[in-house]
Amino acid sequence: MSKRGSVPKYPSQIDEMNAIDKIFSKTLKQRDNIIKRNSKADRDIIRTLDLKISICIKKRAKVTKGGYNDIPMNMWEWEPYFTIDKKLLPKTT
Repeated sequence: MSKRGSVPKYPSQIDEMNAIDKIFSKTLKQRDNIIKRNSKADRDIIRTLDLKISICIKKRAKVTKGGYNDIPMNMWEWEPYFTIDKKLLPKTT
């Protein structure tokens, strides 16, 4: 949510941070495409992708210098499509 941009805690973590961002974006896009199909059979797939997105957000907060305060806005605003145990979700939800 920071205006100055996300910076990793340590310079060696820049590649990890970029990989997390890439996985997050790809997974979010995949999930949104599955949601558009609107099939009940896809419920488990959507839940799995939501958990993967949740893990990405948590990992991104760990490597970002400002923690949750400096994650990108699209991560901050993300919400799971179906209900998930609160322990598995990032602090943003």
